[in-house]
Amino acid sequence: MQKGSFSLTIPFRIFYLLFLGFGFLCFSQIAGAQAECPVQLSQQRVVVRYGGSVAVNCSTSVSHKGMGWEASEGAVAMTRDSLITWRVSNLTEWEIKPYCYINHKEQCQVELPVIIYKTPDNVSISIVKHRRTMIAGRQYQLQCDVQNVAPVHNLTVKWYKGQTLLNQTTFTEDSKTPVNVNPSVLIRPDRDDDGAQYRCEAELDLGAEGPQYPPNKTSDFLSITVYSKPIINETKLPSKVPVFREYSEEIVCEAEGNPKPTISWILGTNDIVYNEVLTISESTPEYVSCVANNSVGTTTRNFTVFIQDISISTVNHTEPMTAGKQYDLQCSIKYVAPFKIVDVGWYKWNKNNIIETIKTPDILTYTVQICPDKADNGSQFWCEAKLEAEGTQRTSTMKSANLSITVHFKPIINETKLPSVVPVFRGYSKEIVCEAEGNPKPTISWILGTNDIVYNEVLTISESTPENVSCVAENSAGKTTRQVKVFIQDISISTVNHTEPMIAGKQYDLQCSIKYVAPFKIVDVGWYKQNKNNITETIKTPDILTYTVQIRPDRADNGSQFWCEAKLEAEGTQRTSTMKSANLSITVHFKPIINENKLPSVVPVFRGYSEEIVCEAEGNPKPTISWILGTNDIVYNEVLTISESTPEYVSCVAENSVGTTTRKVNMVLKEDYLPLIAGLIAVIVAFISVIFIFIYSIYYKTAKMGHYSLKDAKPSAQNGDIAQNGKHSPIPMKKFSQSDILA
Repeated sequence: MQKGSFSLTIPFRIFYLLFLGFGFLCFSQIAGAQAECPVQLSQQRVVVRYGGSVAVNCSTSVSHKGMGWEASEGAVAMTRDSLITWRVSNLTEWEIKPYCYINHKEQCQVELPVIIYKTPDNVSISIVKHRRTMIAGRQYQLQCDVQNVAPVHNLTVKWYKGQTLLNQTTFTEDSKTPVNVNPSVLIRPDRDDDGAQYRCEAELDLGAEGPQYPPNKTSDFLSITVYSKPIINETKLPSKVPVFREYSEEIVCEAEGNPKPTISWILGTNDIVYNEVLTISESTPEYVSCVANNSVGTTTRNFTVFIQDISISTVNHTEPMTAGKQYDLQCSIKYVAPFKIVDVGWYKWNKNNIIETIKTPDILTYTVQICPDKADNGSQFWCEAKLEAEGTQRTSTMKSANLSITVHFKPIINETKLPSVVPVFRGYSKEIVCEAEGNPKPTISWILGTNDIVYNEVLTISESTPENVSCVAENSAGKTTRQVKVFIQDISISTVNHTEPMIAGKQYDLQCSIKYVAPFKIVDVGWYKQNKNNITETIKTPDILTYTVQIRPDRADNGSQFWCEAKLEAEGTQRTSTMKSANLSITVHFKPIINENKLPSVVPVFRGYSEEIVCEAEGNPKPTISWILGTNDIVYNEVLTISESTPEYVSCVAENSVGTTTRKVNMVLKEDYLPLIAGLIAVIVAFISVIFIFIYSIYYKTAKMGHYSLKDAKPSAQNGDIAQNGKHSPIPMKKFSQSDILA
């Protein structure tokens, strides 16, 4: 064989030739089909929502005698164009079959498959011929009602329990128009399905041409209730229940079921206790039954009660134990019949088997060695014996009472609360605490010198405290000493080259001086103003001891408190400390600001009247107030009395050591017409009063000046009538003459 050549077997050559021939045939058929009808559709298949819009282009690259769209909706008449569009804005024809045709050498056409879909009007789930209460283990049928959906062969109904997919139903009907379907599924609920929620979901799978997310509609949840026969918890109620002699014990019969079961205990023929809890003792019958009952059924659990006696103690030791020493514990089992001992275990708190399990069924006394530490002070120890009934695999465990031990141990000083290096600020005192754990409780003392001892947990240190002090914690188990080094720190804040009050808007330097931090190093310096942290970014410069920051105070900063803090870290450790300077209070002087609300720029003044105006100004130092009425006319007062003789323009001047502020005021003279109006009203009132008096006097003379007598009066025409309250009196009057009046 030549290099780079290869040979093929005869069968493989035959297969290869057949493959090429088949491929050529397929290609020829496709090419022939395209040659038969030389049109191209912009979409090979369309999926449209019922009532939706659709548009598909049909184009050709050959010359032709005419092309068009044939359809029951949106047809396009034959045209000589090379691109035509079938377009429908509201597609409602379910059976529509549009096709594009062309007259080339002969007429040919290409059909456009159209799928019109409609989501269901409603989807609901129900139980067939049954209420919602079910019995565990029985079979039930769920039905999903899907109304008015199309096309049904693209429909999938999914069944869910909660969020879990249970089943899927598909359809083979080839109906393009909307239909109603009612698929169903069988379920067999168990007790865990009580309260389960079922639902069904109708989903249209319309392929790649359909919507990105398949259209779907979901039913409401169907919540079911499952009734089940009681199941007694055998873990909490074993078949053999031990009880210690001379002790009582509570056993619990817990049963799960729906409806909730009632619990009863059968102690004898007529001895029944209705309760979940039963108190047993050595007088309880040997055979007892728990009965759990509900409307579905009854479950019974039989068990045997037997008496045990087991104890734990120390061997040849009654005093408190000392941490680190070794002691023996003994477990005595006095009665286990009719069981045999197959396992003995030792326990401390919740730690199982402090030593390996001992299997020695031929003796009734077991020992174990322990070496307690300080964590074991107050610990509870006990032993348990696993028992097995003769000839059976039924087991039981008997447990001793707890043995509580007391462990004495040497004091341990809390080094976290009492570091080996303690800083204190110069001029300040500080309390340090020496806390020690030990049993018995240790006594605490501080050694400040040869004969200087302080008996207290708390020691107050200051710059006068010796550099080296010791905390001593001591009890009957031993003594522990903690050496502490005291060093003095000093930090201060001040202004740089400035001692006078500051001027608002000007820039000043603040300086933080840290005079002694050894053996600590500075890892962080921060600047603070009142309650605002870090008025500048934190400075991390451990190689210098003086730090500065620039400030530009405004009038709101007058009286503000500034301070600096240095975060320190002990060499070679993670212990940190923070030292804080005393507060620096600054005084800010600022130019006067005149209150324009109380002194408007235009002030009216009435002719013949005077008025007071006030010029108030805020500033530091407090400004002096003056009024400029003319070239040489100046009034030094906050209050100015103005009248019609005051110049038209006056100025208020507020001045302090920082600057001067001027407020110009325009006096507007106004006439006062109030006296003229009051006089006119008085004349009108007087005139009306005169007219009234005149009219009243005429009336009085006419109606009141005549004199009459009722004596011997008789009705006659000669007698006159007198008016009474505007009415004619029926009583005749006799008029007196002048002589009668004089008589």
